Amino acid sequence: MNNLKQRVLAALCAAPVVVAAFYFLPPKWFFMFLVVVALLANFELVTMSGIRERYLVLSLAILGFVPLYTQSLQIFMLWLLFAPVIYMVTQFLQKESIKKENINRDIMRGIYVMLLGEVFVILPLFYMYLLKEIHALFPLMLLFALWASDTTAYMLGKAFGKRLLVPRISPKKTYEGLAGAIIGPMIVMMLSSRLMGIGIGESMIVGGAIGVLGQIGDIFESAGKRLCEVKDSSSLIPGHGGILDRIDSFTFAAPFLYHYLAGIKFLTGMKVG
Repeated sequence: MNNLKQRVLAALCAAPVVVAAFYFLPPKWFFMFLVVVALLANFELVTMSGIRERYLVLSLAILGFVPLYTQSLQIFMLWLLFAPVIYMVTQFLQKESIKKENINRDIMRGIYVMLLGEVFVILPLFYMYLLKEIHALFPLMLLFALWASDTTAYMLGKAFGKRLLVPRISPKKTYEGLAGAIIGPMIVMMLSSRLMGIGIGESMIVGGAIGVLGQIGDIFESAGKRLCEVKDSSSLIPGHGGILDRIDSFTFAAPFLYHYLAGIKFLTGMKVG
């Protein structure tokens, strides 16, 4: 089975499940769904990084969801400072089993991977939960926008792609594909303008921003994979790679959309949704 057929078949199987979770789950159960997604994504992250204490790093990263459940970003920020301390203490307690010349390198790598999991996986997924609390359809709207971004980027890149965007990081990304990545979300957000309570022109600008931010998130993840010398974060989803490969576009797009919509609701008193 070629890669395109694998991608289509996997998408047809997974898409209904994901859409159902985004649409039907109430906020608290949606939060638990996101915890599972974050757990899988962080497991991929620690595995491809090759760090020694993968389960300790994974546990400390996932515990970042606890302060976020109370919707306290301040406590989450404190956890970002406290979790590395816990990790360093546990590493120094077992330093006899680690070569002296490797301990500092291992500790720094573990802290780096843990903070990546907190900031680039858990925090964006938490913003999806916050979007759900503003309106039940907002996470689904963003999901469709980013799916459209991937689809139109692939189509335009395949048909017209010539000028490479970031060849050292992602050799297949082109400026033509980037244009497609922007057009797709613009269409989805334009169709969602009434849901957001904004005009068509403004919604298209928001869609364009989502497309650009989605691509930036994708490039960040591609850079990480290149450092780890892997093609995909895992082979969990045939033809698509792993969970990290599917959620990287949410990294910057989800916080942007939440703060934009929350800002409209707060500053103008406009009924969003």
